Amino acid sequence: MTLPYETIFSRTRGRISDPKELSLDESDLLEIYTERLHNVISNPRVRRLFSSLTLDDEIQQMEFELNNSVDETSDMDFVAGILVLGMTIEWLQPQVDSIMHTSVMIGGKEEKKLLDNHKNMIDRLDSMKAELNKRIRDYGYMYNSYINTES
Repeated sequence: MTLPYETIFSRTRGRISDPKELSLDESDLLEIYTERLHNVISNPRVRRLFSSLTLDDEIQQMEFELNNSVDETSDMDFVAGILVLGMTIEWLQPQVDSIMHTSVMIGGKEEKKLLDNHKNMIDRLDSMKAELNKRIRDYGYMYNSYINTES
């Protein structure tokens, strides 16, 4: 099956509202998204879903075959959903690790935290990673060689 990068990237833009990122020119944004896509695919849990997978950055599309295919539409939606969630995680990870969020203390007699959204961002990142793992796990439970009986 063939899935254009643009399908994945446009769905990812729907989940990420980062004005700084959206202000980049198209080629830089495309390069960042392509790098994130490769990072998601390199995740062993994600890669293991596919019996074959080819990313073609020149023509901006991926060819894939799932290990336990359901049907073309379901497979495309599942793969797009997994990749969009993974790319959102790839976007959030540097935000959490950013110096802006890790050094929000001001010095003085009593140090006070100015802003405590770092904990919320860590929690959000952890919940998104858990959601990705659950989606992969649930797909594996529902569509596996024990349940799928091929004639």
